[in-house]
Amino acid sequence: MTEHLTMNTVIHAAIRRDVARFDAALAAFPDGSHQRAEELARAWKNFASQIHHHHEDEETIFWPAFRALGADESLVTDLDGEHERMQGALTVADSVMQEFRTAPTASNAEAARAAIAALSTVLTEHFTHEERDLEPFAAAHRETPEIKQAQVAVRKTHKGVAGTFAAWLLDGADDDAKARLRKEIPPPVLFVLTRIPGRHYNRDIASVWR
Repeated sequence: MTEHLTMNTVIHAAIRRDVARFDAALAAFPDGSHQRAEELARAWKNFASQIHHHHEDEETIFWPAFRALGADESLVTDLDGEHERMQGALTVADSVMQEFRTAPTASNAEAARAAIAALSTVLTEHFTHEERDLEPFAAAHRETPEIKQAQVAVRKTHKGVAGTFAAWLLDGADDDAKARLRKEIPPPVLFVLTRIPGRHYNRDIASVWR
């Protein structure tokens, strides 16, 4: 079990969960089922959006803050290059998933599964690198003014989708991830976020995996 010292690894865990869910769902896909393909397309749209926003937040908000705090520039540069490779793999997987949605055949499901597996390889390499080499620095500086300001900036940027984000993080999270999330977001606020603005996720996306 990962020890979640910051929100970053909670997000990573949610991405890993969805990758595993897509793999299982596509492996069991009923040939020709437009209904199931539409369900998976809804889940994919959320998944791709969460990855995009997470990495954009790192590149534009958190990494500048880490640089200001003295993070290793070469490490951040390497991680930025990994983001580029991840974006390339995500673009390919998105295209294949669109084809699968249009023509939900068993062969297209298998092609989508392969594309997501390729994306998973890139994500796993990146997450392992970041969690090993940058996460300790991030955890050590999480109470600094620079990181507090970065967190405020992220909340402002994603104000309209905070409920979906919180509901997605909680969906299938382990106890340690839930505990970290409740440290980052006060439990009463988290409850409201997931039940009211997050109801769309619970109704239309979480249901895909049940």
